[in-house]
Amino acid sequence: MGQKVHPLGFRVGITQPHLSQWYASKRYYSQYVLEDNFIRTILLKKYKRANFSKIHISRKTDDHFEIVIHAQNLGILIGTKSEKSEKSEKSEKFKLFQKQIKEFIFHYRQSEWNSKLRVVLHIFRCKTSASSIADFIVEHLERRVPYKVVFNLLKKHLQRQERQERQEHFDSALGIGMKIQISGRLNGAEIARQASIREGRLPLQTLQAHIDYHFQQAYTMYGILGVKVWVLKNVTTKTYKI
Repeated sequence: MGQKVHPLGFRVGITQPHLSQWYASKRYYSQYVLEDNFIRTILLKKYKRANFSKIHISRKTDDHFEIVIHAQNLGILIGTKSEKSEKSEKSEKFKLFQKQIKEFIFHYRQSEWNSKLRVVLHIFRCKTSASSIADFIVEHLERRVPYKVVFNLLKKHLQRQERQERQEHFDSALGIGMKIQISGRLNGAEIARQASIREGRLPLQTLQAHIDYHFQQAYTMYGILGVKVWVLKNVTTKTYKI
């Protein structure tokens, strides 16, 4: 049997930083881990159309959060007029979203409103990522679109995204290489199988390779399909401190 390693956890401290950064004693460690997981889960559920890429959470104290959100559709979170957190801090929708996060935290802690709780929020628009590609595939698979047609639609969608991001002075949306794998009862077949496409290079064993990975499930009438996406952004010598 092949021994698989998660491509993001394999590179923590090399090309991938920790998504949660804080220190806690044994007494509070599990509480912080579960609280971070709750914040990410409820944001992904409530604001699914925002297409989150990453949610970084850091703490200085128990009542001081610093949350950095990378998403594609910023209009759902902070309005359509501004796309950077520096310009949107004064907007009403930004303040409402910040207040909503505080309410989520108080709801999880089952405590009353506390003015000492501080949430510093930064929101940035991200490029095309593995999570956005997986969202596109899952959305079409749940509409009963054949997986081969989904692959063709995805290529056209990425080409449009690449032209748009070049106009906005972003790098290529496709990166250096990409691999997509769909597993399950494809097109309703009785026997489950796998289908994949691959373009460019994808060195999974190279630690300096900055690989973006995402897994998501598509809930169809004939079963659950698993979608895995690997995207090679670049190969770098930069390392993160653990």
